[in-house]
Amino acid sequence: MARTKKETFYGILGVTKESTKETIEAIFLRELEFWQRLEAAKIPEAQDKILELTRAYLTLTDSKKREDYDRQLDFEFVLLDGKTKDPEMEEAYDVYRLSHQKSYQEILADFTKFREEMGDTLWILKKTTIYMVLNLLVYSGFVLFHSFLLETEGEKFFWLDGVSNWGSGIFLLLSAIGYLFFRFRFLKKELEKRKEKRI
Repeated sequence: MARTKKETFYGILGVTKESTKETIEAIFLRELEFWQRLEAAKIPEAQDKILELTRAYLTLTDSKKREDYDRQLDFEFVLLDGKTKDPEMEEAYDVYRLSHQKSYQEILADFTKFREEMGDTLWILKKTTIYMVLNLLVYSGFVLFHSFLLETEGEKFFWLDGVSNWGSGIFLLLSAIGYLFFRFRFLKKELEKRKEKRI
């Protein structure tokens, strides 16, 4: 039997995830007025539509309910009326649930934890990449400055050739020590603060 896809609450109201509470309220009132006129004209589908709109409105205008709902949407399983919005996702959910002996809420909690851990990993990668790029820029500046001095006034600064070799080695050593400190001291503390904010 073919399954029909269920609309999200955002789709029901015709808004986006970025829509403000005020925008959602204005659209809800406009839609509600339209469907109430149809209900007064004895159109059978009107009452169901009003209930659907109201349920979406009450969820999306309550910040806590909206946050919980968004977390479910991110999971891509969106169980509305006990069914997923996509038959393939429903099948994947059934396979996972049966093989792991977990409820939907437990699977959702696992996914949320995985998503947070992945976010932390990407955050660390981003910060360390910025650190390495800055180091590379400083080192490039050092090499260019040295080359410029030797090229313009090579006779006066011939001794810089030997110093620059030592300087490069010292810079790379300090850069490596700085990276270890940055990664395992500074970022570790920042990561703990990041996790505390989520609790």
